[in-house]
This record gives sequence, C-alpha cells and structure tokens, in this order.
Amino acid sequence: MDLEILRRALACLEPAADAGRDLDAAMARLLGVLAGMPGLASAAVVLADADNPPAIRAQIGAPDVSLLLEAALERGAAGAVPRVLRRGQPAVLADANGAVDLPPEAGAMLAAPIFAGEDMPGGWFFADGLTGGDASLSEELRGLTVLAEAVAVLVRATCTGLARNRDLARETVFLRSKVSLRYRHVFSEGASPLLEPLRAAVDKAAQSDAPVLLLGEEGSGRGVLSRLIHELSPRAVRLFSVFDPAEGEHPDRRLFGVSRGIDRPGVPGCIEETDGGTLLIEQAHRLPPALVERLARFLTEGAFARMGGTRRRTSRTRLLFSAPPQGLAPELAGAAAMAVIRVPSLRERPEDIPILLDHLLSLESARDARRLSLTPKALKALEAYDWPGNIREMRELVSRLAVTAPEDRIDIADIPPEMLAEGERPQVLPEDAAELRDMERQQVLSALTRHGWVQSRAARELGLTLRQIGYRIRKYGLAREGHDEAENV
Repeated sequence: MDLEILRRALACLEPAADAGRDLDAAMARLLGVLAGMPGLASAAVVLADADNPPAIRAQIGAPDVSLLLEAALERGAAGAVPRVLRRGQPAVLADANGAVDLPPEAGAMLAAPIFAGEDMPGGWFFADGLTGGDASLSEELRGLTVLAEAVAVLVRATCTGLARNRDLARETVFLRSKVSLRYRHVFSEGASPLLEPLRAAVDKAAQSDAPVLLLGEEGSGRGVLSRLIHELSPRAVRLFSVFDPAEGEHPDRRLFGVSRGIDRPGVPGCIEETDGGTLLIEQAHRLPPALVERLARFLTEGAFARMGGTRRRTSRTRLLFSAPPQGLAPELAGAAAMAVIRVPSLRERPEDIPILLDHLLSLESARDARRLSLTPKALKALEAYDWPGNIREMRELVSRLAVTAPEDRIDIADIPPEMLAEGERPQVLPEDAAELRDMERQQVLSALTRHGWVQSRAARELGLTLRQIGYRIRKYGLAREGHDEAENV
C-alpha cells in the first residue's frame, strides 16, 4: 500500500481538525485522496441510520450500485463481517484474521463494515481494490478494514460535532427568544421617536465584534442595553460579566489578573474569565490612568499580560464601555474604532413614562399577587416629574410603593412629596399632620382592643380591608401587650 497516500487519507480522518463539518463532504474528501491508490478504480461509502435507509454518501468511479445496496441490506451477525462480493454469487466472509480463500480475480468488490457506535450512522466501505499488483484479496481486505475503522471515527466525530453545533444554535435561539423582559421592556416598547434609531444601533452592535461605548446619564439603561447587545449576539451562549473599577481594591488585578509568583498562585482576571463573551466596564470615565493605558493596549493588540508578569496572553472578550455623556479618556476612546450608542434620558422620552410605569407595576403585581395601578392624578404627577435618576429611580419608586401603599390603587398621597410639584403636595401643617396620625393610631388600636386583636373584625368595624389594617399596624408599630406582633386572623 502506498504509505504517502495512506498518510494523506488518515489526515482526512483527523476528527479534531474539522469536527462538525458536513458528513458527505468529509466522505468525498477521503475518497478523493484514496483515488490515488494504484488498485482503486471504484469505491463508495454507504451509510444508514435509524431514520434513513442505506444510501451512497460518497463514491468514485462506477461501482455496481445494486451489488452495494444488496450487501448493505444484510442483517444478522454476518452482516458486520468483512467480505468479498461476487456478482451473481454469495459473498465470501472473512475469517477471524480478516482472510479469505479466493484468488484476486474472483472478487468484484471488497466490503468492510463501518460501526461508529449506538445511535450513529453505520454502513459499509466498498472498494474494488487498493494496492493492486501482487496483493492478495486478504491483504486488500485487511487494509480496507483498517480504513473503515478510521472512517467510523470520522463519522462519530462529525456527527458529534454537528449535534453540538445544532445544540449551540438551538441554545442561542432559545436565549435570544428568552431575553428577559426586565432587559427588553425598557427600550422594546415605547412611543418616543428616539427609540427606533436606538433599537437599530443595538441590533447593529449585536452583530459586530467591535467595542461599544454607551453614553448616557446614571440610571438611563446603559447596563440594560449592554446586556441586550450580548444576548442578541452570537456570544449569547458565552459569559456576560460586569466590571466596576470602584467596587473594590486593585482594579488592575481584578481586570487583568495576577501572574504566578514564588509565594502566590496565578489568578485570572475578568478579561480572561470572560473569554469569548462580553465584558461591560462600568464607570469607564473613572478608570485610573494606568488601567486606561493597559486597556488601550489590549484594544489595539488583542493581547495582554497579567499584573506582575510578562507572558503575553490573548483573549476574545468583547469590551463594552459605559460612561456619562462627556465620554471616555482620549487615550482609550482613540485606541480602537468603537461603536457609540447614545442612550436618552427619561426626560427626553416623556411619552414612555406611562408605559414604563405600567410595566414595572405589572412586574410587582405578579411578584406579590396584586393588581397595582395608578390613579389618573398620580400618573399625571409622575409624568410631570423630572426623573433625575432615570429608569433606575422609577424602578426603585415602584418597588417602594408596592410595599408602602395601603391600597392596590396608588394615589398621589402615596407618592413621596419630594417628587410632587408644589401645587400637588398635600396642604397639611406639621402640627395638623401629627394630630391626624395620633387620631388614626388611637382609632385602630381601640378597634383592635375591642375585638381581642382579631384583625378581620377590627377592619370590618373601621371599614378597612385586611391589607389596609395590616399596613396601619405596621405603620404605627402597634402590638398587643405580651406579644411581639399582632395576630392576623
């Protein structure tokens, strides 16, 4: 057998080199190499699986198709034994050593079984010869059997790779379809004309690997958009990480890692740990100058060294930067071509305030099994508010109201006074307010005492719901003597 051709054939079967490629293309590539064998004029690979009947997946020359498929349909123990096929006569099976007692001219085709494993395509590798010359049919059949076993490795690796790719594709689709509403709602729905170009910019950034700079005010949703860019991108199956230089000491070590020393182990940083994924750098305008220099070098070269080390490392981590409208340090902004996305503040999109409030109230309602809503007066007051803390401030307000508002219908009296315009604030003098609180407290306490602290009865007397009387008990810190808290019956 020509050793050079055999070496090239085996190189085709290297599973790690191209695992996951199309199976038919892999088989065709192999037969194309084997076509250089001096004794080979015709060959074919026939495969079948649980869902498909035997079929020729690759061939060279003009093999007898009826002969091949007849052999491929054989069942039983003898159906997986190497053999010599003869036209119009029974096939001759090889013995335990792979030998057959036939002269070279007696056989039409050689057949070696391909068995890749359970739940994998299996079949036959057919050839009319390999080396030719003085080689016996037994020698040819043994050579073909070795190649068939190697083909089985390729089938297994290819099918495993294809299945893995399908799983990754399904997972990517699943992740994209399940982008959390708490990320998507902020920008997916709204009436503001600013949202359409913003959505287009996010979609474009999701399909790119370039670094992204998100400019906007605190709480405007820069982090939300960063997560959306990641989850809508092919990197969605990889890690999404957030790095804040102000969260702890040694931001350079946390970002780039620490090299191994005599008295310390090596520790990877965020850039290494997020390899292949997306890393959001918050407060990027506050990065120390030394860290800015290192990041600029990483953006330029795609390589870095851990702190205290010299070994160059590469990382496929994509960087996103969050900064105020003023932008980044010039050294960092100019290190690489960045996509710049400007995130509007909430006061720039007042049309969306009712939509966002409704969505956040729906989330809180689902969490607490309530039906929270705003009265028209409360909604009007919140629409007029300036929202300096943007969407983050709105989310905090709704969470607070879900706890403090006594009714499911939130009125203007439930909204913190500092968020109301002067004309909307309750006109109650401090001494009057204190007197009213004392009167209400005494009224609730008296009703509870009369009814033995059975809250349902006391609430009925006062014309309150259980939730409302419970709110007042907590508000005034009421407790039955000898008990830590009131019984709720």
